[in-house]
Amino acid sequence: MYKFFCAIVVSGLLSFHALAQTQKSTIRMPIDETTKLICYSKVNEVAGEAKDVLFDRAVEWATTYYKNPTDVIREKDKEGGKLVCKARYKMSNPPDKKGVSTDAGLAQYTLTIQFKEGRYKYDLTAINWKQISYYAAEKWMDTANANYKPEFDFYLQQVDQQSKEILKSLEKACAVGKADKGKDNW
Repeated sequence: MYKFFCAIVVSGLLSFHALAQTQKSTIRMPIDETTKLICYSKVNEVAGEAKDVLFDRAVEWATTYYKNPTDVIREKDKEGGKLVCKARYKMSNPPDKKGVSTDAGLAQYTLTIQFKEGRYKYDLTAINWKQISYYAAEKWMDTANANYKPEFDFYLQQVDQQSKEILKSLEKACAVGKADKGKDNW
């Protein structure tokens, strides 16, 4: 009877362990169906605005938003209606017991903006942790990965927050109703 009881307990523990290994992170990120990468994507309508005007607004935004725009802006094709930015931002580790956060390195991403008459589309994707080799942010969501660490959820929260801030700033810059400087509006 003792052996039978031990076998049931061990079997239950192994089942629980297997279930825990297939569990995904509790942080929900937008995943592109095709690429399976984290991707913040949206098409914004800007009624009555020319493609070139929207492109110019986005370029102006990028040159003021990023500290080193010449390094960040990788493709600037006004005729084709495409702007590609590759940038990075600092991440931190979860605060310790004293509330002190330490540096966790850099997250890199690619922001592609495409323009058409009266609308533009952005895709913020290819998010990765700057390491010796490419470390995709999607790995942070897989708790079954041998390299998984609990602080990865904290990194995902930072990625989500930073991505939303970047895109909110871009949307504001490209929005209709931007006041013309120096013109008297009657």
